[in-house]
Amino acid sequence: MVSSQMKRILRVFLVISMASFFFGCAHRYSEEEYRAITNDLSSCRQQLSATQAEKARLDADLSVAKKKFEMNSSAMAAGSSETQGLLDSNIECMEENRNLLKQISRFKVITQERKDTQWRLNKAQEYLLSYLATERVNDQLYIIRSEGKVKIVIPQRVLFPAPASAWLMPNGVSVIKKLAKGLDQLKPLYVEVAGYTDDAPIPRSILKTYPTHWDLGNARAVAVLLALQGSGIKKDKLCAVSFGDTRPISDSQSEEGRAMNRRVEIIITP
Repeated sequence: MVSSQMKRILRVFLVISMASFFFGCAHRYSEEEYRAITNDLSSCRQQLSATQAEKARLDADLSVAKKKFEMNSSAMAAGSSETQGLLDSNIECMEENRNLLKQISRFKVITQERKDTQWRLNKAQEYLLSYLATERVNDQLYIIRSEGKVKIVIPQRVLFPAPASAWLMPNGVSVIKKLAKGLDQLKPLYVEVAGYTDDAPIPRSILKTYPTHWDLGNARAVAVLLALQGSGIKKDKLCAVSFGDTRPISDSQSEEGRAMNRRVEIIITP
């Protein structure tokens, strides 16, 4: 629009200039012609001024539009970045929630396992207390609950004939057989048999058979383990270990204390 008006004004000036050049000397303008040309010139000047004003206004509008475009572009970029940030944050939250749900699920499983273990432990202890009531009354064995397990403590005098012996007496075999029947009913996960001795020196007569307290304690544990296995307890559930004289439960200064230290413990994991 601006370009066409400018072209028309230039054409008018060009015509006037050419007319003046070719006919200026030969033709004398009348007052009316002069006035008409003057009016045209004035009109052209007004159109030029209006065109320039319109151009200035359009340039200003263009500058404002550019600024708005730049602002909108920046806002869109910021919005896009913020949206991406929110998406990343949502993904992180979803991952955290997923991990939290896994932890809650594991906690529930562990809690349930502990409840089940405590339930089995309570049942095992109740059953053994009732099943071995006669032996408990006669001080042939003691039942102790400890750290998620049930422990049956049998003194040496019930199982073996002498303080330094590891051969089961008939009465000891009877006690182990009855215990094996009870364990068969419980169906425990694991049974550990531990042998203990007092700290008295090993008699010379048996030094070749049991050179140390470890050997004597181990022989006692194995003797009871084999009796349990022979009574029906599967060997893959059994384990024998010796503690020798390293874990006394009573003072070794008296015979009564040493007698309590000479023992076999059967540790049951229900």
